[in-house]
Amino acid sequence: DGRGYPPLREAIAQYVMTARGVRCTADQVLVVNGAQHGIDLMARLLLDPGDTAWVEDPGWRPMRATLRASGAALVRVPVDEQGIDVHEGERRAPNARLALVTPSYQAPLGVALTLERRLALLDWAARADAWVLEDDYNGEYRYDTDPIPAVQALDRAGRVIYVGSFSKTVAPGLRVGYLVLPPSLMDAVRLTRLAHDVGAAFVVT
Repeated sequence: DGRGYPPLREAIAQYVMTARGVRCTADQVLVVNGAQHGIDLMARLLLDPGDTAWVEDPGWRPMRATLRASGAALVRVPVDEQGIDVHEGERRAPNARLALVTPSYQAPLGVALTLERRLALLDWAARADAWVLEDDYNGEYRYDTDPIPAVQALDRAGRVIYVGSFSKTVAPGLRVGYLVLPPSLMDAVRLTRLAHDVGAAFVVT
């Protein structure tokens, strides 16, 4: 099964539903070799050369490099105390194909995307037929309040791909991450993985 070891996918689904509010089943979970690997896989699938993608400004450079390697034209969207400025993103690139965001703990500023902007982001993605790649960077680590549920928990149009990893919660040397995919993408992702990624760990059952 190209999605990964079934008991591990079941455990991940139970964890993200309980800890992050993600709505999914184990059939939507894809095991990857860390979050960066998952982002690269989705960039290969969703972006054609010349496609436009939103990235946070400031943002994490390796994430930008992964999208740039796919041939995407990156549009930097400013981040303030409320997170990524969705309206400014729409002004700069209304027809972007994808938005790569860190809404629970923005890298590097540490701010959380407000509910108003989460809803605006989802509304834009639905109208633009775009994808939101939600990197839940450090989403589990909040010391003054309970963890904030993922943006994926609010998604009703099936436009959010949730990216998680165990490098912060278990061990940085454990290169195990996961994607939670909308059902509409699963067949295409499995084919993409078979074409580009058959040597990765945790693929075979």
